[in-house]
Amino acid sequence: MPNFDDLYEILGVKPDATAEELRAAFRRQARELHPDRFVGEARVRAEQRFQRITEAYNTLSDEERRRRYDATRGSITRESHDDSREVARGLLARAVQLANAGSTAEARLVFRQALAHDSSSARAHHLFGLFLAKQTDELGEALRLLERAAKLDPLNQRVLVDAARLFARAGMPSRAIRFATAALELVPDDPTAQALMRELQQAGKKA
Repeated sequence: MPNFDDLYEILGVKPDATAEELRAAFRRQARELHPDRFVGEARVRAEQRFQRITEAYNTLSDEERRRRYDATRGSITRESHDDSREVARGLLARAVQLANAGSTAEARLVFRQALAHDSSSARAHHLFGLFLAKQTDELGEALRLLERAAKLDPLNQRVLVDAARLFARAGMPSRAIRFATAALELVPDDPTAQALMRELQQAGKKA
């Protein structure tokens, strides 16, 4: 089973690292992984990695947030690896709570932990994608997550509708229509899917 995203491992420090060691590790990785040093796909990967080390440092450099994280980390590492999906469900519920409470950075980290424990969870991909769709400059990853959720659970009409809406928002009408069509094939008389399809078709006529 893949390990969850350990913040100490992300920064490359030990769990008892001092504040100065955290700063030094963050500065070193920030220099090495700054997106401006890369182009194309390498830049996209660097941006994602840079964001994760920033999130890790922001959590661990704050005494209270680090204390809460350490408490969560300790409980997770004691869980049986044979029950990773149960752990993932608990983490997903926690991520949703954090998101609803406005703790965006912590919610993002816990969402990633849930996916690391169970990468086959359509629900985790779906909820994380919807969460990222509300954040600035994270639409690309949100689209990938929603598309993955639809592949993992192609009979989930809500996932298909949400994917259609998100792809429409991203200016990708053909893919949006594909998901809306799949949703209507599942539940032909669903008013939400019907309304969405009409909007997509009208937008296509205006384009």
